[in-house]
Amino acid sequence: MGTPHADVSRAVALISGTGDIAVGYSGGLDSTVLLHAAAMRFAAPRLRALHVNHGLQAESLDWQRHCERVAAGLGVPIEVLRVTVGSGNVESQARRARYAAWKETLRPSEILLLAHHANDQAETVLWRLLTGRAPVGMPGERPLGAGCVVRPFLHLRRSRLVAYAKEHDLAWVEDPSNADRTRDRNFIRHEIMPNLETRFPRAVEVLAAVAPDTLPVPASSLPIDGLTANGLRAWLRAGVPDRRIGEILRQAHAGADANPVIQLPGGDTVRRYGDRLYRVSGLPVREVRASEGSRVEAGVPWKLPHGTLDWRRGSTGLRTGEVLTVRYRRGAERFAPVGRGVTKRLKTLFQEHRIPPWQRNAWPLLFDGDQLAAIPGIGVAKESAVQRGWWPDWTPF
Repeated sequence: MGTPHADVSRAVALISGTGDIAVGYSGGLDSTVLLHAAAMRFAAPRLRALHVNHGLQAESLDWQRHCERVAAGLGVPIEVLRVTVGSGNVESQARRARYAAWKETLRPSEILLLAHHANDQAETVLWRLLTGRAPVGMPGERPLGAGCVVRPFLHLRRSRLVAYAKEHDLAWVEDPSNADRTRDRNFIRHEIMPNLETRFPRAVEVLAAVAPDTLPVPASSLPIDGLTANGLRAWLRAGVPDRRIGEILRQAHAGADANPVIQLPGGDTVRRYGDRLYRVSGLPVREVRASEGSRVEAGVPWKLPHGTLDWRRGSTGLRTGEVLTVRYRRGAERFAPVGRGVTKRLKTLFQEHRIPPWQRNAWPLLFDGDQLAAIPGIGVAKESAVQRGWWPDWTPF
């Protein structure tokens, strides 16, 4: 499993399209993580936040002002949508008012990002089953007005979002109504799911996978522990023959020194590294190497043919606006990350950070002239580091 930052950043980086991006921003933890990750990936004016003020709580105006402050701090324009919630079931009517406001506000081809995650999906499936409905989950993507809704976190547990929020010292608001266990969804969340997970640790993943209408962003890797044929089919999301599924399961538990490669229909392969399986899409080396010599600016996300370069603030890092050159591994590089006090071979650093062997020759290295200044996902050279600088992260496709 990657770091919380890498998991969240990868989910946002996989959002396709070149149009405008809006984030449904309530001020809660989940949407705060989504807004922060989107702000690191997309620049204004392409990105904006949409805050719906339902006027249902005494704190509604305080929450709105909190959202305005956070968005301003991230450099993201925010629009407040004030709605009137009809009588009847408050949750249902608030949801209806919220979606109506979004539908009216979305621009042509604009993508509205919502922060629902795997725990939400599991709760939705369980709630529908217990109330006599078909176990249909929230779709990963669907049209809405002139744009569409995308839920990039449906494959991530909420614990990953919590860890991301703590890692980045994010601030969020807590809606006291979420603790009201007289509501069905809250009862499932606080009473049923914790007990299920104590007995069945993968309950969230299993319930979320039941939802037939779900279009989650596929994870690039899968843990071998507890792997089943059905879990493997759900992960691959393709018509893979039973014989091939069986071969992958067998190879997953091959000797520790084995390096199995199983071909999939369509040209992708499944490989094992450590205790995980990886789905690998082959990209010709010449296409990767064609990006060598590209210039990138510290703090500015950049997309390469085989992945995305993102940035995050650190106590130390590269200077804002510093221009660097992309190069690739030649075989003799050595690197001294700031804070480590030791110079190591690049191969050793790749191994320490569990970067699979097939990704290493296509892993971008950032140079300042002839000096290796940073390796995304690994560190910044002590000679290039400044206080409160930018740390690069790399998400391969």
